[in-house]
Amino acid sequence: MSQAVTIELGEGAEHDARALRNAFGCFTTGVTVVTTTGEDGRKIGLTANSFTSVSLDPPLALICVALTSSSLPALDAAGVFTVNVLHADHEALAMQFTRKEGDRFEGVEVETWRTGTPVLPGCMANFECETHQVFDAGDHRIYVGRVVKLRYDPDHEPLVYLQGRFRRVHVDA
Repeated sequence: MSQAVTIELGEGAEHDARALRNAFGCFTTGVTVVTTTGEDGRKIGLTANSFTSVSLDPPLALICVALTSSSLPALDAAGVFTVNVLHADHEALAMQFTRKEGDRFEGVEVETWRTGTPVLPGCMANFECETHQVFDAGDHRIYVGRVVKLRYDPDHEPLVYLQGRFRRVHVDA
């Protein structure tokens, strides 16, 4: 049996950041690809696991993006984004959207809906959003989006992220 680690956080110590990352890693999250369109019409996408529902009325969801992300300027300018929730067979797709170089959309089929952002077909769910509110919190920017269109297909096993690795979760029918 493993032993729990308890750490009182100080002021920015490097071991605090590692401990915090390890502790946050104990929370299982889903895996998404967030997409938008740049001012030049170029498709922008990034893998993100910081996604959650905020409100049913109005329909709001949020994503968190690192302030160092190269996608940040496009998300700021576009005012719209789509969250594409990946299933267990999408691990390679999730990795593709983490690449630093090249076209992340290479070989990826997309649709366009109302806002013009790329929508990835075949996902467990897609949430097309208009940016409702944006604010910085620590080293991330939080985008709260008003969901304007959605699609879902729950007949898949989700792709999840736990302790720094993609995982599969069997879902009973």
